[in-house]
Amino acid sequence: MENHFEQYAHEGNLFLKKVAEQLGTPDDRQHAFRVVQAVFQALRDRITVEESMHLISELPMVLKAIYVNGWNISKERRDSSTMDDFLQEITANSPTPGRDFGSNPKDGAAAVFRVIKDYVSPGEYEHVKGQLTPEIAELLEA
Repeated sequence: MENHFEQYAHEGNLFLKKVAEQLGTPDDRQHAFRVVQAVFQALRDRITVEESMHLISELPMVLKAIYVNGWNISKERRDSSTMDDFLQEITANSPTPGRDFGSNPKDGAAAVFRVIKDYVSPGEYEHVKGQLTPEIAELLEA
């Protein structure tokens, strides 16, 4: 079996670089990693496990690991949630919220979704959006 570790690492780093650029910190992939992880943790609590599997099937291998890290799939899904709840959860998921999100976690979340949109099919992106409240789904249109 061939070892694709370097390829997986490269693809993951490319994704993080794109997020870092969207965040306005093009040389700080660690910052991008923390923001992606925080957004993924909040997102996976709001869409079904099945939809999460469809979503991550289209992401680079390293991103799959970030998405599922620490995930409790038996945790109840949050069907109704406001934008404020979502943004507060993203901030709470970050080990350094002030540094990662400043006063506007909405921009960080929107940056992650813009990059995800480049990686997944339009149909899958719409499926994810359709499982979110209309208020949160606005982030996927930013």
